[in-house]
Amino acid sequence: MSKKSEIIQVGELAVGFSENVLPDTDELAGKTLKLYFNKGPMMTYTFLDGEYLTWETKPKSGKPKVQREKYRATCPRPNIYFVDFIKKSSRATSVSLVLDLKKKTATSLTGTLPTESQARADRLKRVDSGNYETAVAAEFQFASIGKTFSSKTQRHKITKELIGKRVEYVYSKKDTYEHIYLNEDRYTWHCLAGIERGMADTDLCHYYKIAKNLYLFVWREKLVPTLGVVVINLDEMKTTGKIFGYESGDFKQLTNFPVGAFARHRK
Repeated sequence: MSKKSEIIQVGELAVGFSENVLPDTDELAGKTLKLYFNKGPMMTYTFLDGEYLTWETKPKSGKPKVQREKYRATCPRPNIYFVDFIKKSSRATSVSLVLDLKKKTATSLTGTLPTESQARADRLKRVDSGNYETAVAAEFQFASIGKTFSSKTQRHKITKELIGKRVEYVYSKKDTYEHIYLNEDRYTWHCLAGIERGMADTDLCHYYKIAKNLYLFVWREKLVPTLGVVVINLDEMKTTGKIFGYESGDFKQLTNFPVGAFARHRK
């Protein structure tokens, strides 16, 4: 008889998943970027240095809102940056940005974790109500950098190019997973080595094409409330990104740690 699977809390993965991360970059330090979104107000990001940024929104009425955040940035490809931070002004919320400074376009993902009561709600009732089986929320927005968003803006688009692929990701000497990209909004993960060895599940996901062989992949887990955001570079077979969740099952303590892996195709 096989050993009963145990649920692993998000924070327990941080050490193993962080071994093969891309190094942080300070190439954005000193830059100010104005993002004109397809929906919502324009937002100004000022990268004060390699560690802190400010974001400012200017609503149609009222005073501008300015917030200072600690961020992390990596560069998966020249002139393309993955930026991530926890949004302190909102409950259990993180923001991930993919900035393409050459094409002057950006994608913003605002992810929000459920409250404890939402996370523990019956999934069958959630689905019967017309909601996803996961209680993790994800809002995508698209922006033009430095000029008004228009029909000519080269925005990142939903892609089917990963569907049907089976890719193995090596996060550390001990931690290896495979992803099977099933269809437009589902994928299966399977732990081949590590503390989740033998565990697998199928979860909701989203795919966006950033450039040739470069993809933004986002998943939302339904058992342990988790948001995963990675940029997959199939030219260099490398990923960069983050995992966002609650620390050790404590719904009052957040964890938002960097992840990275070396990739290889599986047959």
